[in-house]
Amino acid sequence: MLSTEAQIRYLIQWFHEWSDLQRSDFLPIMAEKYANKAYVNGIVNSIANVNCREKPMSLFECRVKLFREWFSQWNTEQKENFLKQISEIDSIFAEKLNAELQNGVLNDSSHDTNGEAVLED
Repeated sequence: MLSTEAQIRYLIQWFHEWSDLQRSDFLPIMAEKYANKAYVNGIVNSIANVNCREKPMSLFECRVKLFREWFSQWNTEQKENFLKQISEIDSIFAEKLNAELQNGVLNDSSHDTNGEAVLED
């Protein structure tokens, strides 16, 4: 099993590689984990991954799955370290995440999915 430090390094590298759309898809998933409660988008994404599928999961979906598994094993300091690094990489993402955590609502009207999960390749 990878060390927590290695897990965080992988996730930070992947975050660097993700498009803006993938980052916006990751935002409610990350907010769900940091808020410790279920958000609608997080639930929709979880259900979407449970359904029987004819095609394999995308690389993005695999990485999100690993994030979910790894995050639950991290201590508070490690979670704060990950959040700090993400915030340093993308300040706009960090602002949206903070708004989501404070208000429970995303203020990004440019990415309206009409309640449907958006899964990226």
